[in-house]
Amino acid sequence: MKKLLPICVAGILVLSACNNDDEQDQAKTVDKNGSIEVQLSTKHIDSLKDELTTHYTVWRKGAIVKEFNKKDTVPGLETFKTEGENDNGDTEDVKVKKDYEFFVTVK
Repeated sequence: MKKLLPICVAGILVLSACNNDDEQDQAKTVDKNGSIEVQLSTKHIDSLKDELTTHYTVWRKGAIVKEFNKKDTVPGLETFKTEGENDNGDTEDVKVKKDYEFFVTVK
């Protein structure tokens, strides 16, 4: 397991992007001959909790040899006010729940 962890962390760094608008950090392809692809995501459960999901795909010789998820519950972040627009084009102040940002460190 100790040998798998640095590979997973390296995969997270290479394959995950912290912001969908900035795709320069996203990998365009995955080396399917021997790599671990990692995807991070969060989902709001309720006003107090968020669910953190880490999805792993293990590639070897061009085929997926294993896929698995790790899920955990983390405290939800606060809400903030922002301007929103409805289907009619009307704008108003709305409360939106803040999302977590992802930062990955590889040692």
